[in-house]
Amino acid sequence: MRKPVIICVDDEPTILESLKIELKKALEDDYLIETASGGEDALELLAELIEDKYEVPVVISDYRMPGIKGDELLKEIHKTCPDTIKIMLTGEANLGAVSNAIKYAKLYRYIAKPWQYEDLALTVKEAIRSYFQGKQLAEQNVKLQELNQELESLVKQRTVALRQSEEKLAKAFRSSPNPITITKLDDGTHLEINDAFCQVTGYTMGEIIGRTAIDLGLWVDPKNRDRLFHLLTESGRVRNYELESRNKSGEIRTALLSAEILDIDGEKCLLSVSQDISDRKQIEIALQEAKEVADTANRAKSQFLANMSHELRTPLNAIIGFSQLLGRDRSLKVDQQEYLEIINRSGEHLLGLINNVLQLSKIEVGEVSIDKNSFDLYRLLNSLDEMFKLIAENKGLQLVFDYDSNLPQYVETDERKLRQILINLLGNAIKFTSEGGVTLRVAIRQPSGEENPTNEDNKQRTLSFEIEDTGPGIAPSEVDNLFAAFFQTETGRKSLEGTGLGLPISRKFVQLMGGDITVSTILGHGSIFKFNIEVSLAEAVEMQTPQVIRRVMGLAPGSSDYRILVVDDRQESRLLLMKLLTSVGFSVREGVNGEEAINIWLNWEPHLIWMDMRMPVMDGYEATKYIKTHLKGQATAIIALTASAFEEDRSVVLSAGCDDFVRKPFREEVIFEKIAQYLGVRYLYEEPHSDTETVSKFTQSSTQPLTTEALKGMSPLWLDELYQAADAIDNERIFQLIEEIPPESTSLALTIADLVNSFRCDRIIDLIEEARN
Repeated sequence: MRKPVIICVDDEPTILESLKIELKKALEDDYLIETASGGEDALELLAELIEDKYEVPVVISDYRMPGIKGDELLKEIHKTCPDTIKIMLTGEANLGAVSNAIKYAKLYRYIAKPWQYEDLALTVKEAIRSYFQGKQLAEQNVKLQELNQELESLVKQRTVALRQSEEKLAKAFRSSPNPITITKLDDGTHLEINDAFCQVTGYTMGEIIGRTAIDLGLWVDPKNRDRLFHLLTESGRVRNYELESRNKSGEIRTALLSAEILDIDGEKCLLSVSQDISDRKQIEIALQEAKEVADTANRAKSQFLANMSHELRTPLNAIIGFSQLLGRDRSLKVDQQEYLEIINRSGEHLLGLINNVLQLSKIEVGEVSIDKNSFDLYRLLNSLDEMFKLIAENKGLQLVFDYDSNLPQYVETDERKLRQILINLLGNAIKFTSEGGVTLRVAIRQPSGEENPTNEDNKQRTLSFEIEDTGPGIAPSEVDNLFAAFFQTETGRKSLEGTGLGLPISRKFVQLMGGDITVSTILGHGSIFKFNIEVSLAEAVEMQTPQVIRRVMGLAPGSSDYRILVVDDRQESRLLLMKLLTSVGFSVREGVNGEEAINIWLNWEPHLIWMDMRMPVMDGYEATKYIKTHLKGQATAIIALTASAFEEDRSVVLSAGCDDFVRKPFREEVIFEKIAQYLGVRYLYEEPHSDTETVSKFTQSSTQPLTTEALKGMSPLWLDELYQAADAIDNERIFQLIEEIPPESTSLALTIADLVNSFRCDRIIDLIEEARN
């Protein structure tokens, strides 16, 4: 069965694409969405669809287009398809055009640009529902009309034939499941009714015949009756007229009425057929109420996530930012630098957790899409190999990357999402595997139904990935919940690591990319995660060499006196930027809200403003709009600083007039890069130095699992002191005790140090208690 077609007409491709995306989202796969760039194209498309026997329930047309205007187009469409619902979509309210469309094309609805998605979706759904309801009622009305014609024909026959036809008509009339009445047109007296009408009203036939609907109190709103008879006077008939009626018990019901004026034995009568839609109306009301509840819940959830993001990312900005600022102090000792690294890693870990929660929330509401790009697949896999190789070697694991010989080097898909999927799966495999190894297999499969996988005309391919480990495996009872948000296996809970978000996010990403993840596992022997994604073959792409991040130490000689204004209501955020920028030679002033920012801008004329967007008194949006409305404000670069993690906030910020957008927590190199981008600043950089010792130190610190046997070699007094220090989370004292470990037990010292750096003092306590017992 062919799907019905929705036609969208607009001369702007971006509008057509937006309509197509939003209608597909609203209607899913139940309808085909066809587009036309003008009136002539639309009429040709409609003719082709009609010829191919496609049903066209709705046409959405822009008004202002080259050639045929929207109202004239809808008028022409109405001539061909009078039952098709017509909707006008335009950015200017032309009352003449709307009136013309209403009069000659039976315009269903006028929607102004820019539209709201909810309004568009609801209007189109209601239009489709109205179309098919009309179609259904039209079929019923056709049947009724045929019955009426048969009645008129039979009346003219001879007495015997008339009597037979009357019996047939009476039988059809009374046995109809829809209420049918024949009343006098002049006073509304009931002449004939069927059993269905009696059932709906609750009155007997004797109580109804000879009386009017007003006598019986059936009309809930007398004005509704007046409008009905006004329409009958104009056209002689009505179709699908919605009304409310009250039955004998006082219950109010809703019905759709179709009526037509007939001449019976020289007297004007009204034949009426109604369809009870009370249950459907109740369902519609319930659905609308449910939609409102869901919308309210979604708004509350979005507001909560936005507030949570802001409240968590703002202090994280201070934590990460000040640790970076302290790292610029060359007088720091090595252990102090390590502490700062720990602070930075912890902040980045927490930031990653926040981003995962927000990302999963956006996936759930369908706000995540595929961002395809062409990239070097070999390079991506090699970078992952390098990333995990050292981690695997430190655990004594073998890491193997196994590729098909015909694996394409350049492909097109969402590189960032594929990278995140592989990092999640490889990271889990290595994290929970204590011996053996982890293997990544990548293969190319021919598209479904394609006999020749090397067919150059078809660039679609399927990439197959397998991540196999020799870890503990997964219990059968846990497999069904493995991809549920926040779910952790028994092994994961024991390790006290992870959040249970990596796998559900990975699965959603894979599904967006045209595949799915499956897992096969044997408890105690390991697991294999498999997934396929759809890709397109791509041409060789120019790869950018990763930029080496160099620390800015000051402004280049001969630089101008650059004035920078920092505006933020949080004192710690202002202080961080003030210290960072003044340390390299910028002239910096601060403001706590938008009003102060405007006053300082007027008097000091900064070259660049770092503007927080959420502030009391006057927020950053209003302050930015004010500054950018002035001529000299056009020369001032304004970069938004926001703790929001939602990508859609970027467009809101930029539309307010900001030149760019940086999220908190930020990295110092991003701040300096943005300033250089907008002011042309040149910097002096820190001289590169050898990291051999640092790398060597961390490489040598590959640790073996801490065991009770290793601890038994130390004295009871030393163990007691270590226990007390771990219980108090006194890291300084723990490192002092580590220095007392004999040289031959270096691995023990490194292992304890690694546990401290990983905030696992609890693990040290547990093992000391086991050693004592």
